[in-house]
Formats: sequence, C-alpha cells, structure tokens
Amino acid sequence: MFDQTNELLIDGKDGFKNIFQQYFQPLCHLSSHYLEDHDEAKEVVQDAFVKLWEVRQNLDKDSNIRNFLFTLVKNNCLNLLKRKQLLLKHHEKLRWMEMHYQYESFSRMGSDYLEFNELKEKIDLAIKNLPEHCRIVFEMSRFEELKNREIAENLGVTQKTVEAHLTKALKILRNDLKEYLPVIVVITKIFN
Repeated sequence: MFDQTNELLIDGKDGFKNIFQQYFQPLCHLSSHYLEDHDEAKEVVQDAFVKLWEVRQNLDKDSNIRNFLFTLVKNNCLNLLKRKQLLLKHHEKLRWMEMHYQYESFSRMGSDYLEFNELKEKIDLAIKNLPEHCRIVFEMSRFEELKNREIAENLGVTQKTVEAHLTKALKILRNDLKEYLPVIVVITKIFN
C-alpha cells in the first residue's frame, strides 16, 4: 500500500491530496493529544504536510509515508512543548524580577501615598471609561476569567478581534494608570 501511496504522491497533486485526506484527521488527533490545543495541533499537522510536499521528490518508493508523517508530527509537537516550557521559565524569571523591582518602588513611596479604596476607584473608573467593546472583552477576560476563544464565541466575533480589544484595553489602562502601576502590581501579587 505504501508503494502505491508513494507513487501517487510522486505523480502529482492528486496523490498528495489523497494522502492528505487519509492522514489529516488521525494526525490532528495525535497532535491534539500532545498539545491539548486544537488550533496548534492543526498547524503542526499542516506544517508536516508542507514538509512532505517539499521532500516528495527525495522519497524512495519504499518510503513509509504514514510513519514519516506520524514521526514528524510527534517530533514537532515535542519540540513545540519544549519551546513553550523554556519560554514559560523565562517569563517566570522576568515576572519575579519585575515584582521585586515594583516592590522596591512601592516601598519607597511610603505607606500614606495612596489609600487602597482610592486606588480601587481609580481602577474602576479607568475600566468604566474604556471603549464599550474593549470594556466588555476586558471584563469577560479578567473578571469572568473566560478564554479568548470563549469570549469570541459569546460575542460572535473572531479570536483576533478579542485579542485586538484586549490589547487596546490594556494599552489604555496602562496609560491611564501608569502612575499607580507599581502599587497595583504589588497589591495584585499580595491578594492573588
């Protein structure tokens, strides 16, 4: 069977299409098992098919395309997980350093600089003054703790739209509350 599949692949796009149709779903299932993210899983599988297309002329007639694809998807998933783990470690280290510097900044301000309730009012007002769509998305994300995908489904928009609203909201809030950010971060770390 693999000889025939490989000949179809080498003979042209129809053979490649057949292979794609035959293996796409099983490969997505495998990739989803590793990554637990459907979109990332599909992207890894699509990358594997791109790689197959790029090397199709170099494959022997005896090549086992199924094994090639499954091994490629598995390895790419594992590499992606390793990169995420390294990135997570790096972000944790940066967060710790940032919290340390913000704590130092906060301690230099003095305890009578700002009352907690006054700060809460400033934050509430800044959120209330966000553009309507940004405010709704921000509140769903931060207060209802919904994921971007869930927000997009609830509002009938794309995830990219949700991300754009969140980015805009955070930029506005950072700007409106910039003089209070060290205090906000330290308080958030204390109460979380």
